Amino acid sequence: MGTVGLSLVTAITVSVVVPPGPVAADQVSNLKAQATQIAQDLVLEQLQIGAYQQQYDVDTAKVQRDKAAIASTENQIQADVNRVGRDRKRLQSEAVSAYINLDPEVSGTGALFEDQTRVPTKAVYEEVASGDIALAMDVLRTDESGLRAERDVLGQQEERDQVTTNQESALTDDAHQTQVQLASKQAEITGKLAVAVAQQQAAQAAAAAAAVRAAQAKAAAAAAATASHAPDPPSATTAVQGSAASTSSGDPSLPRFLQCVLQVESGGNYGAVSPGGTYMGGFQFSQATWNDAAALAGMAQLVNVPPNEATPAEQDDLAIALYEADGEQPWNDSCRTS
Repeated sequence: MGTVGLSLVTAITVSVVVPPGPVAADQVSNLKAQATQIAQDLVLEQLQIGAYQQQYDVDTAKVQRDKAAIASTENQIQADVNRVGRDRKRLQSEAVSAYINLDPEVSGTGALFEDQTRVPTKAVYEEVASGDIALAMDVLRTDESGLRAERDVLGQQEERDQVTTNQESALTDDAHQTQVQLASKQAEITGKLAVAVAQQQAAQAAAAAAAVRAAQAKAAAAAAATASHAPDPPSATTAVQGSAASTSSGDPSLPRFLQCVLQVESGGNYGAVSPGGTYMGGFQFSQATWNDAAALAGMAQLVNVPPNEATPAEQDDLAIALYEADGEQPWNDSCRTS
């Protein structure tokens, strides 16, 4: 898993370049996908590290058990050596004692077992004493041989366990390195994603603001053209009525359709609220539609502000942004063209 993790990091270390200017939606989606994949890889790598650590602990415990068994075997060998030594000294002491006690004239100057009648006794003693010592030595050699063989086997097992433990430790270190690299890449992708999202929002806001300005300029040009082609000067009565209509319709640069909507929906009252409280302001926005229009117009400060509490100019701007984006569709009334 460690090698796979490193390959994964190598595969994703290609720099993600955020192009200048407006950022397309697929750029943000690509960065989000990379961030999600790295998060998943980090979880998998952490699980693999846990598995390596668990196996390492098992192998370490086995090495410790083998070492304890070797120590026990060596202690047993030493105990057997000590036991045989004690037995040998005891046999020697008993042999001397028996040899002396068999001769009643031990204090004389003659050699022990000088009496030929005692020779068989001496021979029997020597045979018994030497036989016991030889037997004890054979047992010792057998025990030592078996214990050494067992110690060799345990030593080989300890070496194998140590090799395995070293491998597990190397794999664990490798997995930790991969985890660090993945975390670093995740931070890099997250930072670039934040920049890309900010650029995308800024581009959308700029586009919405440009649309509002273009619509206002277009409406102003149309109004000027209409005024310049009027056939006759209005009478005094007509001028007064036109002035009143202009005032009640809000910004005179509004498209004709929105001027109509303003009159039909609220009678030109920018503070109007529907009986149920669902629709507010001169254009009778719902709060959700108002929030969408604020985002389109790049006026985030108006999100969640009740429409009827915004200024008439702000309501006009958001109505124009919505009109530029969706046309006449958001308003279901008689102002629609056939």
